[in-house]
Amino acid sequence: MFYGESGYMIKTDVVIIGGGATGCGIARDLALRGIHHYLVEKGDFANGATGACHGLLHSGARYAVTDPEAARECISENAILRRIARKCVEPTGGLFVRLPGDSKRYRDTFLSNCEEAGISTEVLSASRALDLVPELNPSIEEAVVVPDCSIDPFRLCMLNAFTSRHKGCGILTHHKVIDIVRERGRCTGVKVLDRFTSQIKEIRAKIIINATGAWGDTLARMGGSDAPMTLSKGSLIISNHRLTNMVINRLRPPSDGDIIVPNEAVCLAGTTSIPVDDPDAVEVDPREVDLVATQAEQMLPRFGTTRLIRAYTGVRPLLKAEASDSRSISRGFKIIDHKNGMFSILGGKLSTYRLMAEKTVDAVVEEFGIKARCKTADIPLDGQDELSGYPLSKRLKDIDNIVCECELVDRTQVENAINSLGIQYIGDIQHRTRLGMGPCQGGFCTYRALGIMQETGRLTPDESIEILKEFLQRRFRGIRPALWGDQLREEQLVESIYLGILSMGQRA
Repeated sequence: MFYGESGYMIKTDVVIIGGGATGCGIARDLALRGIHHYLVEKGDFANGATGACHGLLHSGARYAVTDPEAARECISENAILRRIARKCVEPTGGLFVRLPGDSKRYRDTFLSNCEEAGISTEVLSASRALDLVPELNPSIEEAVVVPDCSIDPFRLCMLNAFTSRHKGCGILTHHKVIDIVRERGRCTGVKVLDRFTSQIKEIRAKIIINATGAWGDTLARMGGSDAPMTLSKGSLIISNHRLTNMVINRLRPPSDGDIIVPNEAVCLAGTTSIPVDDPDAVEVDPREVDLVATQAEQMLPRFGTTRLIRAYTGVRPLLKAEASDSRSISRGFKIIDHKNGMFSILGGKLSTYRLMAEKTVDAVVEEFGIKARCKTADIPLDGQDELSGYPLSKRLKDIDNIVCECELVDRTQVENAINSLGIQYIGDIQHRTRLGMGPCQGGFCTYRALGIMQETGRLTPDESIEILKEFLQRRFRGIRPALWGDQLREEQLVESIYLGILSMGQRA
């Protein structure tokens, strides 16, 4: 490291832009192959599509009919991740349920294509399926068991980054790329803005990897190239109960609202598919909430009476296509060598992040002219020993002084997150501990975490109040599209706590 005109300058071999699953996976792969690098991310880990997904580790069955290549990639990576990321994956299993009116012919094609892709299936009668998931619609015709799983995308990112950090490489979250440094037509570095200090840092590198997902084309253009993509918005809803212990899919061609995924204490249901132009200008339309809830209710009738605690949306970075229906666009991925020192990785899915990282790093080592074999499929993720894994009840064994009752997060976990990483954003604590991700959505625990941050000297009382106000506004944006019935009453309770008991509305 040395000082330059814009602050201080860092030299490394590779800069990765983007801290989603693919970017963090690339960082881990580079670290295991002995290549020094820096990863920069404008927010926290999983800030884009990774953090806005439905937490499903696909078996590939969803794509068996429409995208056989993606299906084969998914089932292969499913097996690898269940082995190397044990504390991130809950092996729930999945059911594809056929309701009255759903095509038997599609069922036959589905089973045949799953077999060709190497995806194990078992056809169950309606009564056997109801034995497995009693909350299923009792009018189902049959169901097919597949090896779908639930996965924690935040935990996955941080464990991949753990290896990078502990191999001596750099991880810079909350650092926004404001410029690509170019010399003689070649990308030679990046300038990043530290969002904590407003300091500008320059990182020089031999290779720049663009792993920014939906922002891929924007970033590529900063480097003098382009990375054409089709962007598709997908919105999801969260229930306040875990209504199923298995992933539930509708046995029909992929459509809106046909997946329900158990995730710790809640369920996620989705998703929609709407073309968009700007990944920074998307929000949930209440009509999407109605659509997804209605479709979910057809598979699990209790979804119609269960409190919905949140709706959120993300943008899929799909490969460029002219198709009018984004669901027909391949979920495969593509690596672009821009021939100017930058590589872009486009498309793909959370389930195939490791494979995407492997192929990207293969291209980098070839550019460097070195031989270094990928090891990420063989070596379990570092840092898992400290995690509780699944089910959620495992946390009861060692928990003490609970801060978040919904997700069973205690004071020690919060303090460790604050002290080990110097955290100043409440969202960063949530991503590392799951605080606030359960039924109360942080309404009853966030102020406690801020109190701990204040006690440890990270925040002043005035700073903690401002952060709390910002958090409540952000929380409300996610709750607003689902604000009716029991959720409306819940929000009135939260409002009473903050405005009445805590007197937040009386502060100047």
